[in-house]
Amino acid sequence: MDNTHDELMHLSNLIGLVYEGATDLTRWTNDILPAISEYLQVPECILFTNLHTPQNGGYFFIHGMTQDHVDLYMNKYHSYDLWTSTIIANNLLLEGNVLLGEDVVPREQLLNSVFYKECLSRDKNMAQLMSCVVFGSNTSNAMPTVCSFFRGLHHADFNETDILRLRLIMPHLSRSLGVLQRLQSAELAVATSQAALDRLPSAILLLDHHGNVSFANRTAQKLLHDNDGLRLLKLTHSNKLGKLVAENVAANKLLKDAISATLNRDPYATPHFSNCVLVPRTSNCSNYSLQFSSLGDHIEFGTGIGAYSTIIFIADDTQPLRLDPTLLQGAYGLTPAEARVAITLLESASAKDVADKLGTSLHTVRTQIKQIYAKLGVDTRARFVKILLGLAKYH
Repeated sequence: MDNTHDELMHLSNLIGLVYEGATDLTRWTNDILPAISEYLQVPECILFTNLHTPQNGGYFFIHGMTQDHVDLYMNKYHSYDLWTSTIIANNLLLEGNVLLGEDVVPREQLLNSVFYKECLSRDKNMAQLMSCVVFGSNTSNAMPTVCSFFRGLHHADFNETDILRLRLIMPHLSRSLGVLQRLQSAELAVATSQAALDRLPSAILLLDHHGNVSFANRTAQKLLHDNDGLRLLKLTHSNKLGKLVAENVAANKLLKDAISATLNRDPYATPHFSNCVLVPRTSNCSNYSLQFSSLGDHIEFGTGIGAYSTIIFIADDTQPLRLDPTLLQGAYGLTPAEARVAITLLESASAKDVADKLGTSLHTVRTQIKQIYAKLGVDTRARFVKILLGLAKYH
């Protein structure tokens, strides 16, 4: 791939734009997806959370294609989608995967399918596919999320350069979208002020351009006040809260490196949002889990534009998990009874434990678990747990 100065500047500007979407949903359709499409030289793309509608905290952004065509696909041809069905059947919906349509379904098979003849062919720019799995079925911290790009038969085939370019963008997509998902409140609005951050259950820190902590929400303040492996090092002659440090030497080195990488927005060395830094608690064997992301230059959080450059989410392994049963019902079609069983199963060792806790028969619980697994599209407890943990929030 061309690594000239112009290429690097273009990529750097694009990455900066991607982070603007962390707190402003409108930027994805209006600015970010068009810019990514231009960079990848594709006429159309779509970014969506698999199985999660906007009404349930998900999102669905398109560029280049018409809403009528999308509606036709969703209402009539979704079940004919060879690309998606093959990806799911072959367990390819894994975080970080970049997939070419022709590698998933041979082109001749696609062109002869009902899916292409009756649906895709209505749009001359939808015969080739390149998709990246931003968050997949193997992740435990975000909703399954896919970004797909399309070209027509009259365009050049996707090649290794296209794949490399998409791989460079994907970690930054994961960070911006990870922040967006974490900042969504129960009302599905994005928290964009310090007061709103205080109402969120997650521990959140905001850092300035020097990597110093400028804001800690209430949950983070309580966590840091415990001084149980994480603390703020006070700075002389500064009005900042301090510098975040870990008592564990090895963890502190990882923490410093993660903050530095986030501040620099390195196009070639930025880890995926799900790559956590684990900081041991001094009181016991559990850990804090830290996730990092840059912030857009125009994000305010109730202060001046660009006052904060980095956001850190801190999860405490000792905190109980909270799952909203209505989210399970809306996102996966579970009945209220199935949602109760699913949440209880997450916290239980066996179906018998679930039956005992809910006061129902073991046969009924086993039947409901089978129905739950079918609706979630999983066949093992491990996959079931990963999906539910991805929906859970910490108190």
